[in-house]
Amino acid sequence: MVNLPPKFVQTIRDIHQEKGEEWLQNFDSLIHYCEKNWSLKVLPPFELSYNFVAPAKKRDGGQVVLKLSVPSKEFYSEVDALRYFAGDGMVSIIDIEVDRGILILERLTPGDTLATLEDDIKATQIAADIMESLWVRETPGSCLPEIEEREKSLLDFQQQFPFGKGPITRELLQKAVQTFRRLLDEKNERYILHGDLHHYNILKAELSWVAIDPKGLVGEREYDTIQFLLNKLPDANIEPILLKRIAVLVGKLKLDERRILAWGFAHGVLSTCWSLEEGEDYSSAFFKSIFVFENLHNQKYGLLGVG
Repeated sequence: MVNLPPKFVQTIRDIHQEKGEEWLQNFDSLIHYCEKNWSLKVLPPFELSYNFVAPAKKRDGGQVVLKLSVPSKEFYSEVDALRYFAGDGMVSIIDIEVDRGILILERLTPGDTLATLEDDIKATQIAADIMESLWVRETPGSCLPEIEEREKSLLDFQQQFPFGKGPITRELLQKAVQTFRRLLDEKNERYILHGDLHHYNILKAELSWVAIDPKGLVGEREYDTIQFLLNKLPDANIEPILLKRIAVLVGKLKLDERRILAWGFAHGVLSTCWSLEEGEDYSSAFFKSIFVFENLHNQKYGLLGVG
């Protein structure tokens, strides 16, 4: 029997409602099924957030990672993204049962996250290399969510909180909505993206760094840099760090700096809104970065929301 952390149990119930409750009730049977079907011994899990993820030992002594999810749209998108990104730069699927929400993945060792690397420029260069290896042009018939769903998420928040909430004012929210729409109207070339690529979703393997946990998203490449830019930031003096990171990404990947700055502003607002939907807590660094992106855009390319 696996003792699941109370916070994880509550998260599953909050997000998945009755389906989540059923999944929790059947969880021990699911673990038993995985151990029997793949001749595994499931070890104590990693720190849990939205999915159950644990190392598991094979009968021959080798190790894998078992990831169990409540079958949902998000899980199906992750599976599709893992398949699109199969190869260099992405953790490999060993086996899968989509209907049961089961993923058997390769075990990355030592498994340290990119956040442990002290050299921020080196970390950004590594992330840029992974982005370059992962991104593929949009494939006709892809079932992955499109970037317009992120815009809809922002619009839903605006409809629910028309006068803003917490530090997100009505004016800031409106400017983010306008920026999202303007960028989408420009119809930049689209790619299949990771959707959540940051320091904690890039792990050290024996000879390389490898991405994990793709959300899967169809959109423009500049947008996929923002989660990395927002992560591992201090509470003060954010601007010089962001400028250096952006310079590396633009130089390596031939991206449009103006669009990175605009997306940084818009997605910074959206990320803060997501946090506020779940409670009163939000990332101070994420929130402060909103204004850094806006100011840099205004200095270099003119006022956001104007033109």
